[in-house]
Amino acid sequence: MNDTFIMDYLIAPTLFQNKTCRLPGIGTLTIVANSAEIENHDKQIKAPVPSIVFTPLQDDKNGFNEFTALSELIKKELHSQGKVYLKGIGDFVKKQDGAIEFIPIQLNPNFTPPVVAEIVTHQDAAYARLVGDKEAISTVLTESLVEEDIMKDRWWIWAIGLGAIGLAVLIYYISQHGFNLLGNAADYKISK
Repeated sequence: MNDTFIMDYLIAPTLFQNKTCRLPGIGTLTIVANSAEIENHDKQIKAPVPSIVFTPLQDDKNGFNEFTALSELIKKELHSQGKVYLKGIGDFVKKQDGAIEFIPIQLNPNFTPPVVAEIVTHQDAAYARLVGDKEAISTVLTESLVEEDIMKDRWWIWAIGLGAIGLAVLIYYISQHGFNLLGNAADYKISK
């Protein structure tokens, strides 16, 4: 079996299943999940596209794992050819200063197409909403808002009613006592 086939057969599945793959003496490959992006002007939601991040070897205290032999093969190929391609993952490239760089492959955009995201409102549909700590149906909420608006719009009825009662009391007083606003002064005597 070919060494490249073994590297492809072991490294890629481990990376995609575990989201990380530590290659002793080289570094660690990690799959990072990116967020979905909302584009309001296009009314679309772009799918989250994962990316592969390479962290070069810092201090490898646990120098051995199941990929130690493959790491040695990669380093040997990098030394002789300057580049190692891992199918489905990307390329390891040896720079002039001897540092190892990783260039991930770009995921085909057809695998993560955007989704149309339009706001849909149904005027006559009933649905549950949380109001404070209680759940209420939208139609009940709409009816209560309409009733509140009706009560707010009819404040003038109460004002006319109270004004009519005041006018009736005034007419009754005038009919009983006349227009004498000071009262009958003769009824009051000043005593010494």
